[in-house]
Amino acid sequence: MSTADTATDRLDIIELIHRYAAIIDLKRYDDVPLVFADDAVANYESMRAWVGDDYEPRGAADIQRWLKQYTGHRASMHLMHNHVVELRGDEASMRCYMHNTNSSIVGIYYLDLRRTSGGWRLTRLKLDERFVDSDRVAPNPA
Repeated sequence: MSTADTATDRLDIIELIHRYAAIIDLKRYDDVPLVFADDAVANYESMRAWVGDDYEPRGAADIQRWLKQYTGHRASMHLMHNHVVELRGDEASMRCYMHNTNSSIVGIYYLDLRRTSGGWRLTRLKLDERFVDSDRVAPNPA
């Protein structure tokens, strides 16, 4: 793999987490298949106080449902930064920091990715929430 290929892969992977944030912030839930692999798993266990036992959607369709259910009713603005990408051929991992300014949630995303015929896709996403201003997180509607 050439240096140019490596740089392109890194940029494509970093862009993917920004596309993920746009799904939530711009309510573009139909874009989930452009970000997640069909067999992806998303782990939001650190948000269990807000989502109960429904913290690990599996598969792109379930992730789309989960994101719409838990983020569709609130405004958000995610800032994603401090990206660290590790490439392993057609697989990769990334760690990045997140700050959701509307709800004062700060955390670290841990991601696994796979190169597909359609480009890089997330296969595993885990949010390690580090700080939440619970007074600013709107309750989930019943």
